Amino acid sequence: MKMTAIILAGGLATRMGEICCETPKSMLQFAGYPFIQYLVSWLVRLGLNEILISTGRLSDRIEFLFATDFWNSKGVRIVRENEPLGTGGATKFACQNCSNEDVFLCNGDTIVSLSLFRLYEIHRVLNVPITSVLTLSKEVPNQGAVSVENGIVVEFREGEKAREPIDGENYFRGSSTGCYFLKRSSALSLFPAGISSLEREVLPNLVSAKMVGAVNNGVGFFLDYGIPSRHEILKNNLWILKRIYGEPITGGNKNEQD
Repeated sequence: MKMTAIILAGGLATRMGEICCETPKSMLQFAGYPFIQYLVSWLVRLGLNEILISTGRLSDRIEFLFATDFWNSKGVRIVRENEPLGTGGATKFACQNCSNEDVFLCNGDTIVSLSLFRLYEIHRVLNVPITSVLTLSKEVPNQGAVSVENGIVVEFREGEKAREPIDGENYFRGSSTGCYFLKRSSALSLFPAGISSLEREVLPNLVSAKMVGAVNNGVGFFLDYGIPSRHEILKNNLWILKRIYGEPITGGNKNEQD
């Protein structure tokens, strides 16, 4: 399918402390493989023809795994930031380097169980520049931060007090999974140049213009392992990764080729 997946994997991992001193969050290993290898393998199996990994700090660790002919033949490429751009800036920079108009954006440290193509079809019907995938789970940070009416986000409250998720006929309230569908052209024209935060700057501005849609992913599994306690949860429940993403594709690692 002609769709580009952009994986944001350039964060500084400040909340992880010593765990990520020499290893990017996305490269932390679970059952012998880095998380990002599970995620990329899943996207390859879905048939997306281009997968861009947006990197920054410690990019060489990710490049060592994926900058090979094996992964390149599957449409996987590295897009390396020369300086930290924030989530908004990194998304725009990656879109400048992608070849498809349709883009699926996700984080390199977040496990989300979702039906990508079913949610993408809803995004197409909404006909908005960007659509956020929301969860109704109560066990998430920033619970109930996003309010949606008739498929359009009407309120986005980043970092405020948690609110009860609601699932109504024309209105619901949920939390961001960090996954989005967007148009390449929209990111290039609507996202600001340089450094920006997707969550704190870009989305609130677009929400005020009613340009952000939302799809309800229900209570499907969602875990951002970007803090030590949640990282430990995933380490103790490795079966989750294989249930959601399947076995990682191997053969592209330079260690495996030697």
